[in-house]
Amino acid sequence: MESMMPLLLNTLLGAGGGWLGNMLKKNGLGMIGNLLAGGVGGNLLPMILGAIGSNVAAAPEGGGINWIGLIISLIGGTGGSLLGGLFKKA
Repeated sequence: MESMMPLLLNTLLGAGGGWLGNMLKKNGLGMIGNLLAGGVGGNLLPMILGAIGSNVAAAPEGGGINWIGLIISLIGGTGGSLLGGLFKKA
């Protein structure tokens, strides 16, 4: 269950970021499309940051909540929604 919790949090915050991205700029993906694109973006950005060697999105050592990682997921969700809107318009 511990390994599923970060994925679930990233997906939920990414979906919230997708909703936020739709509120910032209407992109025509619809509600479900924005939530899905946001959920994907919320999981991809922390993975990309981890792959390039940044440990910003890593879990803290003593347990607890990694607030920076949650904010990164929210930003990734917003970016995923906005990028999805750009690809749909092209």
